[in-house]
Amino acid sequence: MLVRDGWVVYRSFEFATHQTCLGHLLRRAHALAEDNPVSARSTPLEVKEILKSALDARVCSETRRRQVARQMTERIEALKAIEQPYDANRRLVNHLIVEHDALFSFLTHPGVEATNWRAEQAIRPAVVNRKVWGGNRTWRGAATQSRIMSVMRTAVQRGIDPIEYLVRVARAPADEPAWLFYNTH
Repeated sequence: MLVRDGWVVYRSFEFATHQTCLGHLLRRAHALAEDNPVSARSTPLEVKEILKSALDARVCSETRRRQVARQMTERIEALKAIEQPYDANRRLVNHLIVEHDALFSFLTHPGVEATNWRAEQAIRPAVVNRKVWGGNRTWRGAATQSRIMSVMRTAVQRGIDPIEYLVRVARAPADEPAWLFYNTH
C-alpha cells in the first residue's frame, strides 16, 4: 500500500495499491475555490464536497464504504463530462481522472489512511534540521544528509536506537557490510 501525494512518479509502483492523499487534493480545491473567478468556483467546490463525503464515510460499515467509494468515483468521472473553460479547473479534473483508481482506496482497504500525514511527519525532523541549520553547503552534503536521515528514520521505525546504529556502522570492519555487523553482534 502506497499512500502518497499526486506526483506521477509514484504511479510507476505497479504492484502497490495506491491511495492519493486527500489532504493535498482538498487544499488544492480550496485554493482554487478562493482564487478562481466566481464563475469558475463550482468545480473545485464540487471536488471538495466529493472528497469530504468520502472522508465522512470512514465511520460507516464496510458495505457502505464500498458503496460510497463507487458513488464518489462516479461523481469524479462525471466531472469529465462538464466543460471546464478555466485552465486550473481542467488540470484539477484531469488529475482526478488519472488518479481515480487511487482516490478512495481508504474506503475499500481496511487500515489504509486517506492522507499521507504519517509520511510527512516521518520526514519532518529532516526538514526542520535543514531549515534550522540553513541547508547544506554542497550537493554532496545534501545527499549525505538525506541518506543519514533516511537511515535514522528507518532505525527508529524498526525499534533500533539510531545513534547506536550509526556508531556501529562507523566502527564496522571495512570488508563487512554494516547492516550485517549490526544484526550479528
